[in-house]
Amino acid sequence: MGEQIQWDLDAIAYILARGERYPDGVGIEPDWTQEVMADVDLLALEPDPKSRMGASRFIGHSPSAQRVIVVIAYRDLDGDLHGINAWPATGADMNMYQQGDDHGQED
Repeated sequence: MGEQIQWDLDAIAYILARGERYPDGVGIEPDWTQEVMADVDLLALEPDPKSRMGASRFIGHSPSAQRVIVVIAYRDLDGDLHGINAWPATGADMNMYQQGDDHGQED
C-alpha cells in the first residue's frame, strides 16, 4: 500500500505517551506507523468494523520497532489518511495479521 499517514501534533504526543498511560505501555513513533503502511503484508480494514466513526484499521510490521503495530486513521474527503491512534498489536489483531486475514473478520 505505502500510503502516508498525516499526524497532527496532538496525535503525535498521544501515541508517544502510551507508556505514561499504560503499565508496560510502549510509546509509538510516527515513523513506525509509516513503516506499517509500507509492509507488504499490511492488513487494511477499511472501514474498521469496530469503529463508530468509520475510521480505518491498519495492522503491519515496523522493522524499526521490531513489532507489529495497529494504526487507526481516518480518510478525509480528499482521501488523505490522518492518524488517530496506534499501539502494539496483541490478541485478535496479532492473530489476524499472522493469518493474513484481509477480510476484516474477527473471531
